[in-house]
Amino acid sequence: MSDSKSESNTLVKGGSIRAKNKQRILQAAEQEFAKHGYKGTSVQAIADSVQLPKANILYYFKSKTGLYKALLTDILEMWNEGFSADGDEKPPSDVIRDYIIEKMRYSRSHPLRSKIFAMEIIQGAPNIRDVIEQPMIEWSKHKSNIIQEWVDDGVIGKINPLYLLFLIWGSTQFYADFDREIELIQGRPLSDDEYSEAEKFTVDIVLKGLGLS
Repeated sequence: MSDSKSESNTLVKGGSIRAKNKQRILQAAEQEFAKHGYKGTSVQAIADSVQLPKANILYYFKSKTGLYKALLTDILEMWNEGFSADGDEKPPSDVIRDYIIEKMRYSRSHPLRSKIFAMEIIQGAPNIRDVIEQPMIEWSKHKSNIIQEWVDDGVIGKINPLYLLFLIWGSTQFYADFDREIELIQGRPLSDDEYSEAEKFTVDIVLKGLGLS
């Protein structure tokens, strides 16, 4: 009995170490890919950054491409979680408000990841198209269907669901992808209070445009 418990504890500990190492590697990769781009980043540079052998990086992610795909897939999953899975059971105003706020807060807490994703998409997604294309299409189709049901039920104004998603993506990710532009214009980054004001402003504009309070 004790041997079984000891073995179980060892597995849990090992799993925890792996999870921490993978997270450290992803955070280092985020810095390197944002600074040097996909082509300019090496696995060795990432390994040096986290002070782990290069072999450890390859053990977890197989290759630089595997690491890059894991990082961008993680970004996509975080963004998609903002539009709750039970969105078709909540009032549209709550779903849209939550989605906008979650995306803006993710942009604020993970600006480099947003920039990496934007750079990849602008270039035509040459490195991750096979990983993200189908999930993006399926997610957009599912959420568009929910929005279209709101339109058909007269709950929100008549709009093209995809245009609404595009509007939200562009307005929320701007705060991460073009944070330097904001800083140049006003001479400093947005404060926490200003960012909260920006969240509220974006939510209000979208909801009012949809005829929602």
